[in-house]
Amino acid sequence: MQNEDIVAAIETKLSAVGVQDIVEPEEVRPPAFLSRDRRVIGDLEEELQKTLEALKTDDRLPRLLFGLANLHLKEANFARAIILYEVTLGMDSKRVDAWLNMGTAYLLAREAKDAVSCFSSALAIEPDNVHALTKLAMAQLEMNDHEGCLSNLEKVLEINPTLLKAMVGKGLYFAKRGDFTGATTWFNKALKVDSMFLPALTELGKTYVSNGRYDSATEVLERALRIDPEQPLALTLLGDTFFARRDFEKALSFYDRALTVKFDDPHLWIKKADAHRMLRSYKEAVAAYEKAINANPENAEAWSKCGQVLVLSNEVPAALEYFNTALALFPDSADTAHQRGLVYYSLGKLEEALTDFDLAFSSEPGNPIHLYYRGLVLERLNRRPEARRTWQIAASLFKEAGDNTKAAECSARMKRLS
Repeated sequence: MQNEDIVAAIETKLSAVGVQDIVEPEEVRPPAFLSRDRRVIGDLEEELQKTLEALKTDDRLPRLLFGLANLHLKEANFARAIILYEVTLGMDSKRVDAWLNMGTAYLLAREAKDAVSCFSSALAIEPDNVHALTKLAMAQLEMNDHEGCLSNLEKVLEINPTLLKAMVGKGLYFAKRGDFTGATTWFNKALKVDSMFLPALTELGKTYVSNGRYDSATEVLERALRIDPEQPLALTLLGDTFFARRDFEKALSFYDRALTVKFDDPHLWIKKADAHRMLRSYKEAVAAYEKAINANPENAEAWSKCGQVLVLSNEVPAALEYFNTALALFPDSADTAHQRGLVYYSLGKLEEALTDFDLAFSSEPGNPIHLYYRGLVLERLNRRPEARRTWQIAASLFKEAGDNTKAAECSARMKRLS
């Protein structure tokens, strides 16, 4: 195929798949399958790579690369999208839409600092661009720059008091600061302007879930699903709602629906595994935790939780392997250290158990349960004075926490060793 024909063919196929110039975060989803047009674009993109140098003087190229970048962004292929945006901006550094979309890619890839840089570049070209200001505010919020976030959102709302994204952003600002009333007020303000604005519905539902308002959350999230039945955040939050209500079967049904859309999301797989664990379907829980690990091998939570289920399944050697990996990834995890300590204690490996309970308490010094088990280990090691001192401190911490039963148990153990 001639170089010019490749460009024309890609333009035609991009038009067929219908990617917009500005890609919003809620539109980003990995494709469950590739359409025929999308497969053709993939083949043509490979050919384009081979002829890119020969096409560098083609006026259509920046627009073409921008379109391909948008497609990759919409499909959650952030690394490829960012590369193509960089090439596009190398050819035309004044493309505000490219700066905005590259910033979105960085933000979704959890690189908020780079996102701030992109949105700032867009604003250097168009200082009053309300979309750039709003996106910059969201990146600043991610970086805990609350003052900068609020300043930019207020500037946007002065220019356009009913810009929905900015109104939702104001709600997110209040939610991040733990202000439930402020958050729900702004989400509802956005919904008064447009009752079908999905970001406002999902964020309002999320706020209700986090504050235990499960009936309100269910009503709002079901509204969101009537608009978009495959909205992954709404599906996940409904799963969380039923999980909190201990209806684990119902929670699983929503997590499974969300996973058909976001099949590579490790956090979703962990939620599904947690529900199986609560139902004592341990084989299915392990399989789901393994899916989370496959999606992100550096997810320490998945390794640790899988180890815990393997203990429940009496697969102790395998559980230790998982705990070891989890602690290698996240050495300060008090929960994982405690769980591994329990395994060592059950195996009679007391020195190893003592080391883990010490590690757990050093990472979480306000939790007396680590000291309680430390005392048990010291007693079995016949280090009685240390055991008494440990239980004395544990009893004091249990009392502070209002757990008088556990405090009394520690006191009884101390007396027995006297």
